[in-house]
Amino acid sequence: MKEDIEDFIMIRSRMLSFIFSAVVALWSRSLRISYVNRGILDHFTSKKKNVIYAFWHDSIFLLPYTHRNSGIMILVSESKDGEIATGILRRFGYEVVRGSSKRRGTRALIELFDSMRKGKSVAITADGPRGPRYEAKEGAVFLAGKLQAPIIPVATGAKRFWSLERSWDKLVLPAPFTEGVVLYGEPIMVNGTSREEIETKRRELEAALIRLTGEAAARMVVPQGVRSVFRKAS
Repeated sequence: MKEDIEDFIMIRSRMLSFIFSAVVALWSRSLRISYVNRGILDHFTSKKKNVIYAFWHDSIFLLPYTHRNSGIMILVSESKDGEIATGILRRFGYEVVRGSSKRRGTRALIELFDSMRKGKSVAITADGPRGPRYEAKEGAVFLAGKLQAPIIPVATGAKRFWSLERSWDKLVLPAPFTEGVVLYGEPIMVNGTSREEIETKRRELEAALIRLTGEAAARMVVPQGVRSVFRKAS
């Protein structure tokens, strides 16, 4: 009985990930995306230097399609929703490790560490997997300090969008056919893993992402009355 339930859950997750990945791809193709400071990304790519991308959890809708087939390793939570997200990301050409970045030495961070030593770039939601919103965790910073790898802050914005106001991250869904933007911030280098250095750079990453998010919003000037709010069903 238990095996039957597990098989059902697995099949259901695969079906949903297939459907959602198709929807995300079609939705994303309709958007007009511009990139700001793309040269930062190209600089490290041309030198085949792996990096750590860090972004807020509310930006996760726009990024998978715009960076598809990049082979980036992404950290995804071990929740049921994470199972569906894993299927979607793999369909877009990402590699996935399941777990949390909250604590040093967790299995997930060890896997990310090993992947980066093999030349992979990784991506982490700085405030994930469950918030608080816009509060950076130390996982990305600790990883950067261990490997002397740069952290590239990334933020997104859209001219017209819906926001899931009842979700902890207030996930942003760009409206179809709207304009969007992806911004890359200056690299953040972490010198070692001392407690003081980790906390200093964690705050620097948090401030950088907040600043970039504000810049993205400013670039996507929203005419009065167009912003809509989609409320998550209770």
